[in-house]
Amino acid sequence: MILLLILGLLGTSGGDDTYTLTLTFQRMHCDECKREAEAAVRRFPGFVGVTFAETAAVVILADKSPLPAVGGLPKDMGYRGSHLTIHGTVSCTGEKATLVAKGSGTTLQLTGDKLGELRKKLGGKNRFQVSGSLAGKSLQLESFQPAEWKD
Repeated sequence: MILLLILGLLGTSGGDDTYTLTLTFQRMHCDECKREAEAAVRRFPGFVGVTFAETAAVVILADKSPLPAVGGLPKDMGYRGSHLTIHGTVSCTGEKATLVAKGSGTTLQLTGDKLGELRKKLGGKNRFQVSGSLAGKSLQLESFQPAEWKD
């Protein structure tokens, strides 16, 4: 719950020029774990900032930076996965939905139960903020909302 609250606040307060990547862990033993994790995420291209919760690191990245390869994290923290909140342009072709990230142009395949709802919302609009669990180049869509930004 706390993590979702943090995501909501960062996802909307970061503006159009950033996106958030939340890394979840099984545990964070101590301050040394946080320091090691912070050192690793500071090397991500486009790093802007990081906030730590109980078992998560919410990383803010510049929208022009590509999605980072997650690596170099302390092994004993038990990395569990990533959650992404990002602005982009959505297009649907047949059963496939694709998001092209604003700024970086990174392409993600959107999957999940919310795709039908997203298709209905398109109606001439294609700019959205989307959130979901990240697996490689696929985003399991959890939420979305129309977004506007200046080109």
